[in-house]
Amino acid sequence: MEFVLSALTLQERRVAWLMTSVQFVSVLSFMVIMPLGPDYAPALGIDTARVGWVMAAYTLSSALVGLFAAMVLDRFDRRPALGICMIGLVLCNVAAAFAFDLWSLLLARAVAGLFGGPAGALSVAIVADNVPPERRGKAMGMVMGSLSISAVLGVPLALELSHLFGWRVPFLTVAGMGLIIIIVALRLLGPQRSHMGGTPVPLSQAPRHLMRIAYGMLPALAFALSFIAIVPSFMLISNMAVFVQFNLAFPREQLGMLYMIGGALSFFGMRVTGALVDRYGSTPVTTGAALGLAILIWLLYYDWHWAALPIVTLVPGFMVFNSARMVAQSAAVSKVPAAEDRAGFMALVQSVTQVAGGLASLIAAAMLSTGPAGELLHMEDVALVALVITLMAPPLIWALERRVPRDAGISHRVRAVMKGTSGG
Repeated sequence: MEFVLSALTLQERRVAWLMTSVQFVSVLSFMVIMPLGPDYAPALGIDTARVGWVMAAYTLSSALVGLFAAMVLDRFDRRPALGICMIGLVLCNVAAAFAFDLWSLLLARAVAGLFGGPAGALSVAIVADNVPPERRGKAMGMVMGSLSISAVLGVPLALELSHLFGWRVPFLTVAGMGLIIIIVALRLLGPQRSHMGGTPVPLSQAPRHLMRIAYGMLPALAFALSFIAIVPSFMLISNMAVFVQFNLAFPREQLGMLYMIGGALSFFGMRVTGALVDRYGSTPVTTGAALGLAILIWLLYYDWHWAALPIVTLVPGFMVFNSARMVAQSAAVSKVPAAEDRAGFMALVQSVTQVAGGLASLIAAAMLSTGPAGELLHMEDVALVALVITLMAPPLIWALERRVPRDAGISHRVRAVMKGTSGG
């Protein structure tokens, strides 16, 4: 019966698919830099152990702009705001294609982060605005499935284009695809003003209002969970293509296949995960995914030679459990804010995740060094840190879910605080 209740309406499904297509561009713009590391690093004279810097440039700038976006996004119709962010992201992909050294690539990626962070927050907010909490897990599974669609279609295509025509071509291709998708999405997506029913907070009071939104145990748990969710992924994924190619001697021409398998499995796994979250809640789903991910981290980085589980199984398995964990945690966090504060709160969450990603990439880069054959040294130490942090997620999400009201967001508590009550 619960699966029947979780079925999305036609309008909800339409919004979810439109935001999935937008997220596909946003995620692919972000993801494409990771597997192309072995191609652009030699071409631009970048040490392979420093590929994480390019990732960090995007994430840290995205985190910075997220603080500003959190104060202003809920003041506007989400539709034109999303369009501006996505057009900026498309232009930044063109700039990355014309990078000529490490610093020009870092600049292009840093500016891309200024648009990509708010775009991600707006996409999640639009879905949450249009889908009630009891069906939101399935909708989030669809939108978060953009990660898998990028892995299934985008990343393998980017790898092949880079292999055949050079590493610049994938960025131009992503820009072209992004322009088409955002035009179609904006044409089909109606106005998004449902969150604008009340009088907006004066801009001069926006910083104080933002602090009220972020104050309390429930927001703190949401931010901590978002931070924990990202760190293991970025410590490992940002270096995974280099690791499997140079450390594990996986053929370069088969990297696209590896990502395609993992993405395809993750795509279907995310849809199942969304239904499981709607039925059982995020805590048990996150716990199972975290345990599975921890096991695969151990096997991939400490016991990868085990014949029963070859690389072509371990890497896709890592992607499946990691994406399932992200769906469950995103569904839980999206229930924290009320509609009128949702984009602002999700922008704060986006900032937290981007800071986490940037720090994780920088820490991993600082721990790593490059061997004589291009292999990454000390990767097992990075993996151990990621494994320990992964296992911190289940108790955090348990504490979050038991405090989230079924039909209310934190703005009810915020209003109570503003009136001088305890807000309990």
